[in-house]
Amino acid sequence: MPASPAPLHRIIIFVGDVQKCASFYCEVFGFKPLPGGDAGWTELETGGCRLAFHKVGGPKGKSDAPTGGPDNPHKIVFFVEDVPAMREAIIARGVKMGKIYNFESITFCDGHDPEGHVFQISNRP
Repeated sequence: MPASPAPLHRIIIFVGDVQKCASFYCEVFGFKPLPGGDAGWTELETGGCRLAFHKVGGPKGKSDAPTGGPDNPHKIVFFVEDVPAMREAIIARGVKMGKIYNFESITFCDGHDPEGHVFQISNRP
């Protein structure tokens, strides 16, 4: 075991269209791309852990097919203070969002990026 915890630095999502996914998160959440991105790799500065998109590959080489769905279950959760207001702002950008749920003091709502990956906005820090 390490002497101290290793901080989470980057989350990589394997996708068919790197630029489409990176642009989505930049437009919806205001993230900024870091220098050096290309069609196979783009990293976004989120104000905390970096979010990276990597071109998916497999036995037959690179793929342009979307990678989100039940066979690729993960959820990226973004902290927002006002879930209803952020939900409306995301909807105004043309993104379909699910219902708002409340559990005790936690409010959250799910949406999907262009490749079908689930993301959530939540007031849970």
